[in-house]
Parts: sequence; structure tokens; C-alpha cells
Amino acid sequence: MTKVIVITGGIGSGKTTLSEHLKKKGFLVHESDGFVSNMYKSPNKHFICFLCKNISQDVVKKGRINKKKVAEIIFSNDKAKEKIEKYIHKQVQTSRDNFIKKNKKTKKKFVFVDIPLLLENKLEKKFDLVVSIISKKKIRMKRALKNKNFSKHILNKIIKSQTTDKERRSRSQIIINNNKTKKDFIFSAEKSLIKILK
Repeated sequence: MTKVIVITGGIGSGKTTLSEHLKKKGFLVHESDGFVSNMYKSPNKHFICFLCKNISQDVVKKGRINKKKVAEIIFSNDKAKEKIEKYIHKQVQTSRDNFIKKNKKTKKKFVFVDIPLLLENKLEKKFDLVVSIISKKKIRMKRALKNKNFSKHILNKIIKSQTTDKERRSRSQIIINNNKTKKDFIFSAEKSLIKILK
């Protein structure tokens, strides 16, 4: 029986770092952030039409999406935010369900799925094990500002819209802290996951 392990955590906590490490180790990982990133980088006509109709025509120019503009609009307009989250969630869910189905068919022992808004959307009961990455807000802000194209104002709004570390601790089976170096984080992650991956 395939065990489906879900990785979650706030923006800048280290989900992508852990996912990339697990893939290097030969594990299969479905990354929600990666899927969404591809939706924006190589948008299909349906997604472009959706954005123009529901967000603003100004966010699309010559078939390219200005993600920063999208973020600015949705974090100042709750209705637009709800619409785009619903649309993207549906696309990601279809991709993730297909990934899980395919690997259960081939009887893989473990698969990982990375879901940033797992707890916010109350999806944790769907998976065998929840792994939460926890990191201090100051550190997460620094990482996210370095790696993502967001302003400090938008980033604060994103963090505010996500669940608290207290909630993550109470609703997860495994907690991995990521407040030091990447090397320390990977060491802690391997130590935390070693028992379940035997």
C-alpha cells in the first residue's frame, strides 16, 4: 500500500528545499508551488482568459502574466483572491490526484505531496502523514524577499493569510524546524523522516 506523505509550511519556510532534496534521494514528489509556477510561466489560453475576465486585463501582456501585479490585486480584493484561489486549487488538485493515482497503481511504497495551504483548506485528513516545516517569520521574510518577486507589503499580507505555527504544531505528526543553515535543515529533516522511510 502506498503511503502518501504531505509537506506543508508557510511561505519561505523551506518546502521547496525539502522537496528538491527528497527528489535527489530518489523519492517521488508532487510540488504544488512548482505546478502553479508553471501555470504562470507557460499559461494556457484558458488561464489567460480567466485572469483577464476575473482579475484584470492589465495583468496579461503579449501572452505573459505579470505575477507581481496579480498578487497586488488579489491581496487588496478578497473577491478576486477567492476566485483565483478556487481556480488554481482545482487545477493543482487534479494534477496531484493523477500523480497519487498513478503511483498507487505502480505500488510505490511512499510518495510525497507539497501543499502550502493544506491546513488552511482543511485537507490534512486526506493524507497518511503531515510534515510541517516551521521557521521564524523574520527568516521566512528574508528568504521569500530574496527568492520571490513580492514586495514586503504583499509578503506581510500573504503571511497574515496563512495559518499560525501553533496550528501547524497541533495538526501535524512531524515538525521540522528550519531556522539555521540549509545543511542543518536537511540534517533535521532526514533525522525526522528516517523512521517512516524505512
